[in-house]
Amino acid sequence: MGLWRLYMHAIPWYIALLISVPQTILIIQFGFRLFNVKVKTKGIILTSVIMAVLCYFLRTLPISYEINTLILVTLLSLCTTFACNIQLKYCFISVLLGVMLYGMLESLLLPLMLKVCSLSFEELIMKPWFNLIAFAPVLLIAVLLLCYIINKNLVLYDFSSEENEK
Repeated sequence: MGLWRLYMHAIPWYIALLISVPQTILIIQFGFRLFNVKVKTKGIILTSVIMAVLCYFLRTLPISYEINTLILVTLLSLCTTFACNIQLKYCFISVLLGVMLYGMLESLLLPLMLKVCSLSFEELIMKPWFNLIAFAPVLLIAVLLLCYIINKNLVLYDFSSEENEK
């Protein structure tokens, strides 16, 4: 394994936008819906675009995947707090849940997708458009899971009453 695999790799701006925006929307929706916290669409979109820009710049830094994820979780929590006017503790917990859920989906589906498409991790780095090919099924399954959560009105813990007391 080459040293380059231990660190993030730069991605083109259009890939950051086309992948980071929907990922962020899904992460926010998963986390906040499962904690029954209402988030305005305008705040979600604003936060998602800001996070895509931040992700684009963070990916150029020589930092590991783990550190990158911790930075992004922190920034997403802060951005959501300000854009959606929700207390930081609820944002942080909701974002963590959303990241864990989305991360599990991606870690299960991405290797499968790479195998089905006969793509390697290295090809994702060398040919950024392959990222979209690999992302599409993850996005589809994540949207279906989110629809299921919404239709069944699944709530793990209800933060809405606590948030309203703010």
